[in-house]
Amino acid sequence: MALLEARGLTIRFGGHAAVDGVDLDVARGCVTGLIGPNGAGKTTIFNAITGLQEVNRGTLMLDGRDITQESPRRRARLGIARTFQQLEVFGSLSTRENILVAAEIRRRWARDLRADPDHDADVILDRVGLRAVADDRADTLPTGLARLCELGRALAARPRLLLLDEPASGLSDRETARFAELLRSLVAEGTAVLLVEHDVGLVMDVSESVNVLDYGTVLAVGTPAEVRQDQAVLDAYLGDGSTRARHAPVRVRETDRGAEQPARRVHVPPAVPMLELRDVTAAYGKIEVLHGIDLALPRGAVVALLGPNGAGKSTTLKVASGQIAPRSGCIHLGGRHVNGAAGHALTRVGLCAIPEGRGVFPNLTVRENLVMATYAGFSLGPIEERTYAFFPRLEPRRSQLAGTLSGGEQQMLAMARALVTDPVALLLDEMSMGLAPLVVDELYGLVADVARSGVSILVVEQFAHIVLGVADFAVVMVQGRITAAGRPTDIQAGLSSAYLGANA
Repeated sequence: MALLEARGLTIRFGGHAAVDGVDLDVARGCVTGLIGPNGAGKTTIFNAITGLQEVNRGTLMLDGRDITQESPRRRARLGIARTFQQLEVFGSLSTRENILVAAEIRRRWARDLRADPDHDADVILDRVGLRAVADDRADTLPTGLARLCELGRALAARPRLLLLDEPASGLSDRETARFAELLRSLVAEGTAVLLVEHDVGLVMDVSESVNVLDYGTVLAVGTPAEVRQDQAVLDAYLGDGSTRARHAPVRVRETDRGAEQPARRVHVPPAVPMLELRDVTAAYGKIEVLHGIDLALPRGAVVALLGPNGAGKSTTLKVASGQIAPRSGCIHLGGRHVNGAAGHALTRVGLCAIPEGRGVFPNLTVRENLVMATYAGFSLGPIEERTYAFFPRLEPRRSQLAGTLSGGEQQMLAMARALVTDPVALLLDEMSMGLAPLVVDELYGLVADVARSGVSILVVEQFAHIVLGVADFAVVMVQGRITAAGRPTDIQAGLSSAYLGANA
């Protein structure tokens, strides 16, 4: 008998069935994969299993016990632990303290007088490979290490059932390989693991069985080999590769703007880069993380900013968008010196940034998120019209809280909110993180179209192969320095050594 059994699981948001009659088994001592396109219901199922989301119909059984109506706290004490698609660590605590919190709580509710939380935390730090950053604040960790910190905290509860939601997002290839070995060691000890992950290679490598969802229903169940050969799965999850969605770029016409006009956009001669960083350095406290960055973003071009975790890519975007002041060097927008300009001021002259994690307002509805764009002087009617024309999936969800959307739908909402403000330069940070390949392909098709309309786009992307197909230029960063720049074909040969640390 499976450790976890879900039967007829149905979850609705208003009139929309996010999960519809799903049956799911998770066996002891193995990894069970749960994959599918964005919006298929994967994270919603996780929320239902852990008690964070009410079930409209169906049952959840844990080791033969009905837990459908149990509280999240009770389910945790019965042996369920999880990680989240969006990182949930205690940022002001150290890595070790994050793990220690869970270990101490577990000792209290388990009344395990023999437990030694300090010892448990040390063992977990070594097991997940975080010993070197044990005393670092969690909010200073690169994304990959922060995800391992979150995993370590889950392990401190000594779960029987471990739910992992996009745990490999932000991990390098080498980190992903180590993570796969960690999963194998966990299931060898009898832990049941339910894995949601868009890295299909990882899922197929570690899973004993794979469940595929599509539009809230089960599309296929089988071994990795069986699922790989299922054409319906390939079409729904990976796309058939025969077409790429193309859209006319979203541009708000002058007649669509409200009475209050936005600040005047910059007008740039063709020979002048839309955005330029000259010998820029930046630091967090006393630690310098950018060292003499020279970067130019031509008008109407897509520039890919590549490199391993911790290279300084996201920090570069934060400096360019006014979120972090440079320690030295110059930043120019349309030829104008903008050092010291606030982020909101740069936005009003056409520089728009979409941060890693999408940056939507989770407690506002889709429509209310779009209302925020009206504060830049645009009318809501045209904003909604263009948004739903671009992203039809958002229209029936306009009254749904943005925090309950799938990762792909949140990225669509963030993109829509940015594009309707008529930007001249767009900064995108890890747009593909946690998204299905088909959705990523559609979004990057949109990026190419927007660039052709004259918008300059700087894209931070860890996985180079995704963005090089649409990039005009590529820049590689390693440890806060630019190590290569040029046309995509010019820098491809050196990417492997850069990502594996050979150039460090």
